[in-house]
Amino acid sequence: MPIFDNHIHLRAEFRGVEAAKDFERAGGTAILLTHSPYDEIPILRAEDYDRAYAKTLAMADAVRKATRLQVLVALGPYPVDFLGLQGALGRSAAIEIMRSGIDGAARHIATQEAVAFGEVGRPHFPVSEEILAACNALLEYTMVRAKELGCAVVLHTEDPTPATFAEFARMASKTGLPPDRLVKHHSTPFTRTEDTHGLVPSILAKEDLVVEALKGEPRFLLETDYIDDPRRPGAVLGPATVPKKTKAWIAKGLLTEDQATIVHREMPERTYHVQIR
Repeated sequence: MPIFDNHIHLRAEFRGVEAAKDFERAGGTAILLTHSPYDEIPILRAEDYDRAYAKTLAMADAVRKATRLQVLVALGPYPVDFLGLQGALGRSAAIEIMRSGIDGAARHIATQEAVAFGEVGRPHFPVSEEILAACNALLEYTMVRAKELGCAVVLHTEDPTPATFAEFARMASKTGLPPDRLVKHHSTPFTRTEDTHGLVPSILAKEDLVVEALKGEPRFLLETDYIDDPRRPGAVLGPATVPKKTKAWIAKGLLTEDQATIVHREMPERTYHVQIR
């Protein structure tokens, strides 16, 4: 049975490949390596996204060479980048640079170096109405590009409620993107279709969240959101968590093998349109 971590960050200057090996040794088989900001590559111009994406893609190649893992990649401008760009350059310039970052990610998706935009969306903390509107417009633009490319979008936003899921489903409808191509990273454990409005929740691999999620449908993904940063030890979950927890939950009867197959193979295959092994 494949075991898939839907959201993990790896950095060559920290544990990087060694963290991926931890995942593999624990029984993991596939990851979605998700782009995130790099301190050493501050985003001040559109070209900076090209340099940052190249670093993430190089990390993916390094893991493939050092392990047998299947490495999928998500690329996109981190939503909080908008705040720094607006403060430094103004709102119009910030929007243009973020749009360029979306277009840059699209080029890598078009060449199949990446399978999704991510993580993109809006800040997970309160911001002004003007910033929220700008971020929502950028998210809609990302959905337009995703519709053109036939790919998924991994969302970074505040913790979702059914109303939040409905809002994103409406955005997707406007752009023609099917809602099941939207993945809510770091999701609350809503899994009933009437609550998610067709979006795909990606849930931290914590037992209390999985117990709650299974009260609905096994229509979700599991993630660690491992950040690979020694300055924040213990932040989110370790890289071996998804395989270790999945096997433990099957052993104790909390998760059936059929449910695990849905979570680790059927859902990622349906969402990212790739074969998971």
